[in-house]
Amino acid sequence: MALTPLDIQNKVFSNKMRGFDRDEVLDFLDLVARDYEIAVQKNRELEKSLKHAEEKLAYFNELKDALNQSIIVAQDTADKVKSSATKESEVLVTSAQNKANELVADAEKRAFQITQAAEDKAKEILSDATQNARQLVLETNDLKKKTRVFYNSLLLKIETQLQEVKSPEWDDILAPFSTYVPDSSTVLKEVLEQTLDNEVDVEVNSQLEVSNQEDDETDSSLTE
Repeated sequence: MALTPLDIQNKVFSNKMRGFDRDEVLDFLDLVARDYEIAVQKNRELEKSLKHAEEKLAYFNELKDALNQSIIVAQDTADKVKSSATKESEVLVTSAQNKANELVADAEKRAFQITQAAEDKAKEILSDATQNARQLVLETNDLKKKTRVFYNSLLLKIETQLQEVKSPEWDDILAPFSTYVPDSSTVLKEVLEQTLDNEVDVEVNSQLEVSNQEDDETDSSLTE
């Protein structure tokens, strides 16, 4: 059992001969009791402080554990976020690359289609132009043939008329005018022959000019 200040104060000693002075002993015991009480009080305060310190230490240890756990959770969360961000970035980069490749492929395909369509259109235009040129040549040749036929027919007709003018029948036709104009038959025949010759020359020259102009137009169309 622990000794208390009250035990010191109430301590009773037996009396013996030639013993210590009772008053001095009591005074000393009072002093010891006071010091012991002070020491006990300080010990209690120290125990209380120690307990409070231990409680703080336990609190800080718990806080440290909580902080450590929070740090671990935060680090784990950061790692997950970093990993997720890395994966998402890779997905975005891959998606962007695929999209770019798709756009390039579409552009190349479109360019090829446009080029092919342009080539086909150019071939079609060239084919149509060639066909038109051939048709124009055929029509021109046909027109030349018709012109020659018309020219020959006209020339034959004019020559026939000239033959008729030069025939003796004209003398009978112009005979009634001989009483008014001497040698009128000869004059009229010369005028008619000259007129018909001029008409023939004009018609022939006109047909030649038309034919030459058509040849020039045909050559120009084929050259283009």
